[in-house]
Amino acid sequence: MNIDILAPWNRLARENVAVGFVDTLLRGTGQVMFQNNPITGLLFLVGIFYNSYQLGIAAVIGLLTSTVAAMVLGADRNLIRAGLFGFNGVLTGIGLAFFIQLQWSPVLVVYIIFGAVLSTIVFMALANFFSTWDMPALTAPFVLATWLFLFAVLLFANLHTGVLVNPALPKPNAAVYPILRPSPTDLTTGAGVTVVNLLQSFFRGVGEVFFQNNLVTGIIFLIAILINSRVSALFAALGSIVGLVTAQWLLGVDGYATYIGLYGFNGVLCGIATGGVFYVITWKSGIYALLCVLVGTVVMASLTAFLSPLGMPALTAPFVLTTWLFLLPKAGFHVLQPVALAEVAAPEQVRRAFLEKEQALPRDTLPTGQ
Repeated sequence: MNIDILAPWNRLARENVAVGFVDTLLRGTGQVMFQNNPITGLLFLVGIFYNSYQLGIAAVIGLLTSTVAAMVLGADRNLIRAGLFGFNGVLTGIGLAFFIQLQWSPVLVVYIIFGAVLSTIVFMALANFFSTWDMPALTAPFVLATWLFLFAVLLFANLHTGVLVNPALPKPNAAVYPILRPSPTDLTTGAGVTVVNLLQSFFRGVGEVFFQNNLVTGIIFLIAILINSRVSALFAALGSIVGLVTAQWLLGVDGYATYIGLYGFNGVLCGIATGGVFYVITWKSGIYALLCVLVGTVVMASLTAFLSPLGMPALTAPFVLTTWLFLLPKAGFHVLQPVALAEVAAPEQVRRAFLEKEQALPRDTLPTGQ
């Protein structure tokens, strides 16, 4: 996004408290996919409400609560303004509403509020813990808060989990049907590798980052990312594609799970994170990012099997674990140039700053492998 287009809004956000608060909320929504841009965040919310107004309401409740909790607790104002306390709250709100029987009641609203507050506390705890290694918390606060609150529902009388939380032992010898299809039972009608099925799988992989199993929503999300960063949009697309190809043809995952994007959304996040956000984008770091996506697809299947007896969803845990593993090596791999958390921005800005810094260095001190 050209900075001149956002300049009037940014100036108004600095001068007006109410506009600044809205700007913070929108940036918090955008930060789910590492996009610190209010227009991107707004389009994300539009995409969610397009698919489900109920999940949209849950997203707004989580977003408001987690952000306000950070403000009340006196968190760093710059972190709040960048939306870094909002994005886990958005996901926690949607996640709890998605996996709990969605019958609006004061109990459910309060429960989402509690979960979002917990995500803020966990974010601060993990941020402090990982500060020694300059590592991001990613969506781990959302994963931990949502898992804890979903487990608890199993012993509650006033809240009930939906059919998606279904404890069951995995059946290693059971037949797996990798045919790409829109129905869990239909192996013939509408099944197979068609243009329509491939497009559905691709865009739903982007939409499922926010639990949105919807073609149009996925398209809106990809456009929203493109508005802020062409590089991030590219790696979001590649993440969904590589996840689809790896799951469908390399590993032979169930074709229904692939169709609805369950093996694409973690790849989308892995691709964006390692493809220019936390590493300076080069062709070598780009290949590294695609490897991260591939491994994340396998980890998704692994965690899904591991959690099956508990009936818990994997959420974005595959993305979190895989990305942490790929970020920890950092400068140990000399062809990669890690980005300090304080310098994280759109990939284009990160690369521009890196090249300017490189040009200012004496020739004999330049990094190798670029």
